[in-house]
Amino acid sequence: MDRKKFIKTGILAVSGFYFLNSNLFPAMQSGVDKGEKEIIDAPILIVGSGYGGAVSALRLCESGKKVVMLEMGLNWQKSGIPFSNMLKPGKSAAWLKKKTIAPFMNIFSLTPFTGTLDRMDFEHINIWVGRGVGGGSLVNGGMAVTPKKSYFKEIFPDLDTEKFYNIYFPLVHKELKVNVIGEQFLKDCPYYKFTRVGEAEAHKAGFKTIRVPNVYDFQYMEKEYRNEVPRSAFNTEVIYGNNHGKNSLDKTYLKKALETGNLEILDLHCVEHIKLNDDKTYTLQVQQTDISGGVVTDKVFNCKKLILAAGTMGTLKLLLHSNVVNNFPIHKQIGKNWGNNGNFMTGRNWVKPLSGGTGAKQSTIPVGGIDNWDDKEHPFFTEIAPLPMGMDVATALYLLINRVDKKGEVSYDRNAKKIILNWDQSNTFKMRENAGYFIKKMNRANGGTRSHFLFNNGFGANVCYHPLGGCVLGKVTDEYGKLKDHENLYVLDGSLIPGTIGVNPFVTITAIAEYCIENLIRQNEFS
Repeated sequence: MDRKKFIKTGILAVSGFYFLNSNLFPAMQSGVDKGEKEIIDAPILIVGSGYGGAVSALRLCESGKKVVMLEMGLNWQKSGIPFSNMLKPGKSAAWLKKKTIAPFMNIFSLTPFTGTLDRMDFEHINIWVGRGVGGGSLVNGGMAVTPKKSYFKEIFPDLDTEKFYNIYFPLVHKELKVNVIGEQFLKDCPYYKFTRVGEAEAHKAGFKTIRVPNVYDFQYMEKEYRNEVPRSAFNTEVIYGNNHGKNSLDKTYLKKALETGNLEILDLHCVEHIKLNDDKTYTLQVQQTDISGGVVTDKVFNCKKLILAAGTMGTLKLLLHSNVVNNFPIHKQIGKNWGNNGNFMTGRNWVKPLSGGTGAKQSTIPVGGIDNWDDKEHPFFTEIAPLPMGMDVATALYLLINRVDKKGEVSYDRNAKKIILNWDQSNTFKMRENAGYFIKKMNRANGGTRSHFLFNNGFGANVCYHPLGGCVLGKVTDEYGKLKDHENLYVLDGSLIPGTIGVNPFVTITAIAEYCIENLIRQNEFS
């Protein structure tokens, strides 16, 4: 049956079932027939509800555009299902896994569920990603770090650095509700002993520390410490979601976008592949699943404008897979300039064991960092990370963020029908050197040993929280994120950043998305 004829003769009332308020979307039509897939037309479609997708949705909705957003994960706010904590993993702990997938201590069994945390495993690296409405904002530690201006300029020489630091970064801080912990509270709170110990030891070793802003509401945190509100950061909640306190995207950008009445978010909708039509529009094959991962129905979405914001790995997988399945045109640079943002985990045992170690009670929200970026031989930024085990294990945990001097590449294996990653120990050699230098210097000054218990020989070279690159701004896309070889497709997520930004990247991803969508709207790309 002809698609237009099918839509015309379809049962239009079905659209009321698939959209929360279908009268807001007069341009969208849905039809169903025996033996036919559901077909839905939407003028503007966004794939992914992470930082880039959330920014795009808000700015387009504010400009009066009707937007449909597809998210493969669950809408946790609407579901009413609480997030679980690290010591009692439950439904939110993992994406369709039978066992927890945290970076270490995976001793908990699970019933497969569409949880918030997923892990993509490659030969030499494991990549953790967020699933759900809000994407990675649901599972990260909320560290809202602005990159050093000099490094931002090095990574993006064609962007107006001053404009980013005077306009876009301040805008992002406001929208994400970035704030800083009170120093007196930090000094007095027993849940931050690990930070105080970490900073004191860093100073003794000759390192410089910095206070790190966060999107967690520290006024709420002070109330939860006084038991005036339900606890979250003090209840080991973070990588499986925070029930309270944390301003994830569903409480900031996405909330504002929904309040315009111009956005529909369809959760548990996984895009399988994309086809470019002769009229330059796009057709997406989509599977709607249930909370156990079972396919409920197959759908077809047609759109005039398509924004890919599925996160670095999600966007690359869609583009590369679609190229193989549908001969989807992709630029020769797609997949190149990929990096792990210099992520390298390490730790130290026997940290102040005679004076209470790092503390039996630990907040899950990090607020301290070690800034060694100006060291020409060993440049890195280090997050003083929590390790909330419910007991004092006298162990310090660190996430180093390094330069990425040797980039990797994501490609597609036609036979295995999956993406592959060209990345091995040679890509992390300098990162390991920096970690060894850091740990030795800390141990010489303070005592302690390298943490063999947490990682292989004390080094977590295979840990990646910040995949970046593959659709680099200005190479694979134009200067505002429009994909080359396409007229109506835009990429707005971490894949625009060439593998490294020197700090936790979500503030930068959000700022670049603000810059891109502002200019795309100004150019009437979505008219």
